[in-house]
Amino acid sequence: MEVVLAPEIEQVVLAKVASGEYPSVASLVEEALFLLVERDWLASQRELRERAPFVLDRPETDPSEGNGS
Repeated sequence: MEVVLAPEIEQVVLAKVASGEYPSVASLVEEALFLLVERDWLASQRELRERAPFVLDRPETDPSEGNGS
């Protein structure tokens, strides 16, 4: 796979590899994609929480109902 980056982004990538922060361009891209997937997952969890807060915040049993015996 070949990717063309904007020159300013390419400079950031090359600087991070040159500094030793990442051993290769490939490892930096892998880390970036992992973080992107994680960010998307967190956003989806946030959206679910906003859409149904009553489901996430509701206790499993209602203490006002007693123990059912």
